[in-house]
Amino acid sequence: MSRQSPGGRDLHVTARQRQILDLAVGGLTDKEIAAELSVAVSTIRTHLERFYRENGLRSKTGAVAAWQHYRDVERQQEDLSEQ
Repeated sequence: MSRQSPGGRDLHVTARQRQILDLAVGGLTDKEIAAELSVAVSTIRTHLERFYRENGLRSKTGAVAAWQHYRDVERQQEDLSEQ
């Protein structure tokens, strides 16, 4: 899935990556996310690494920050459209 990022770039994210990033934004570790989703820690890391590469990011910290910013902007847009 491709979505417009706050900077106008396309943000490429799959449904599973979205789940993982939402949990990471909530402060969960890779191990905790893996337990929550009933998958191996290596699976979580693979999804995150693919997200980094597809979006020009270098770390989990950068990915979480980008995703959190994107979600905040998305929510603001939803709030405006409801008014």
